[in-house]
Amino acid sequence: MFLPMFWIVPLVLMMAAVPAFAQSQDISKDPGLEVRLTGGTFYNQLDEHGAMGPGFAGSVRYYLSQRFALETEILYSWGHHQMSGMHYKMWVCAPTILFHLTGPKKNISIYAFAGIDYRRISFDWPIDYGYHDHETGWGMWCGLGLKHKGMIFYSLEVRLIGLAASIGYAFK
Repeated sequence: MFLPMFWIVPLVLMMAAVPAFAQSQDISKDPGLEVRLTGGTFYNQLDEHGAMGPGFAGSVRYYLSQRFALETEILYSWGHHQMSGMHYKMWVCAPTILFHLTGPKKNISIYAFAGIDYRRISFDWPIDYGYHDHETGWGMWCGLGLKHKGMIFYSLEVRLIGLAASIGYAFK
């Protein structure tokens, strides 16, 4: 049951992207590579409780059209969980398929993305031992991007691992 469900999310996203390819005015004159660096705060769902902490990320996004892109992101976040007293560090690597529901060149962009993420979480409990966990997840997420000046952007995303609010810079 898991494997057939796994293919539904990317299939739905790719079907939603078909109109982007069908409209000739939507094809970018210069599709290509964009490198994005972001920093912000991330709410992570850790076991039964959540924890919020700062973090930063870097991604490489390749636009196939103005609305459809392939992206790989690496995210690092750390923080302190108030209820258990533990400190955590988390690395995430997430290759995704991204589709802009509105044009990405507009000042406000709504987008959906789907993919797989690989997480490595390190917990440092108040006692003197550490714990490492490796997880793989997949899903469909959504985001809201706001362009400020030039290549500076703000984003708010609902993700598999929690929420992310960040500011970033995109290099073309």
